[in-house]
Amino acid sequence: MYRSFVLAPPRSYALPVAISVTIALALWFGLTAIATQFDHDESQYVAGAYFSGRLLIFRDFLYLQPPLHSWTYAPLAWLFPDHMVLAMRLATALTALFTLSALWLAQRVAGVSRDSAAIATLLVASTAAFQFTGAVVRNDMLPTLLSAMGLLVSLLALRHCKRGYWFIAGALFGLAIATKLNFAPLGLMTGLFVLFTGGRCGFKAACFLALGALAGMAPMLIAWWAAPDAFFYGVLTYGATAPHAWYAANGAFDELDRLEKLTDLLKYLWKGPALVALLLLCGNWIATRGRVRSPGRRLAIWMTGGALIGAALPTPSQVQYVMPLLPSLALALGYLLDDARRWTFTRRQALLGLLCLAAIPGMLPATRHIVSMLRGGSPVLKADAGARWVGMTVRAMGHGDDIVTLSPHMILGSGLDLDPRFAAGPFAYRTGWTMGPVLARQVHAMIPATLADMDHAPPAAILTGYENGTRKLPLRPDGGLIAYARRHGYRMLTMPDGVGRLYLRTGRFPPSRSD
Repeated sequence: MYRSFVLAPPRSYALPVAISVTIALALWFGLTAIATQFDHDESQYVAGAYFSGRLLIFRDFLYLQPPLHSWTYAPLAWLFPDHMVLAMRLATALTALFTLSALWLAQRVAGVSRDSAAIATLLVASTAAFQFTGAVVRNDMLPTLLSAMGLLVSLLALRHCKRGYWFIAGALFGLAIATKLNFAPLGLMTGLFVLFTGGRCGFKAACFLALGALAGMAPMLIAWWAAPDAFFYGVLTYGATAPHAWYAANGAFDELDRLEKLTDLLKYLWKGPALVALLLLCGNWIATRGRVRSPGRRLAIWMTGGALIGAALPTPSQVQYVMPLLPSLALALGYLLDDARRWTFTRRQALLGLLCLAAIPGMLPATRHIVSMLRGGSPVLKADAGARWVGMTVRAMGHGDDIVTLSPHMILGSGLDLDPRFAAGPFAYRTGWTMGPVLARQVHAMIPATLADMDHAPPAAILTGYENGTRKLPLRPDGGLIAYARRHGYRMLTMPDGVGRLYLRTGRFPPSRSD
């Protein structure tokens, strides 16, 4: 549907520069992976991967996301039991590198020049969303890689007009959806693009794309089949109800209105060149609306529209929800930079200067984390050391090696047995009133109303202190566990980091009583 590109002639400096850039990116993302402070959400992703290697997701423990990320990272918890958080973070950094490689290659397949593809890829890498999700254990970078690969195969399908490529592209988009639901509009808009712009071949291509997507979403079907009620609650019901309930309980419900969400989304796009790039692209698309666009350019426009819908869907808005936008943004930027080759020197330099300046806000948080690590040490390595201390301390008491906590990522390197009812971290627990005791027991989750269920087999230890609320959301999820520990005579020790509080069972266990 468009002509094949001709590779630029080899230049003596191209390979050394490519190797140098690759090494620099690997070092950067490796450093940010061990330097970035823990994200509030990491607990559920680390615990989900940990339990997925031992139990059946949704049937034996509650998970609040589609299952593919936890299944993908489960081997790391088994291979690196003493350093699983570090291993998962480094795996995320490696995924980020593969994502950038896929984005660069996709642009080259689309006919974008080597230099423009490299610049566009680096600009996408400098967004705050990419820097953040490439450094923590979350389910955002993996679907971005799958979507970037889906974009690459879609461009190959446009070039070769083979239905098999569309099936593979659909499978990749389906796998992305089976990892993170807000990537669904991206795949949907790709299908609509094929259906409405592919002419007589469009319907067949769209059918193969849809069949591939169904195959890619098979992990979700398997998880649903194993435990339908827990799957529907974790993947659909929780996200639609719990955030609103939690913000309302904290007196912050106004922050979830549409204007606030739009403001937050613009703020996250501004942290890096994404917002400036979108404005420039919109201006260029309007200015060139009379020209015939290649299929690759039209695909970028359709995918960008779908990605913006995906970014706006979740509540509340967070920086990581921008990730569906980045694959199509990289392709569109590559085209724009190639177009700029025909501009005057001054206009082209102004474009590059503006994009580079816009990249600075996206790089600042990661830079601060690295500087902080150089001064005070890695938070990940400190957490690993703290987990080992917890393991030795609990075992020395001789009352067992089971533990409960709303911060699983802080103790999974201890070798202790975490109660799977706490696999969701603080999230299902803190809005337990929206679930109720009957459903909580049915889906194997712990909520404040069912804490007394622990009385028949009291845990050897309870770890608190990492869920003490924030300025915006002051309620303390840890409060219920602290009260439980005090009621039942647990002895409190301060964690080596000075933040956590470890409660140890001391022999006789008093019966539960109401406050």
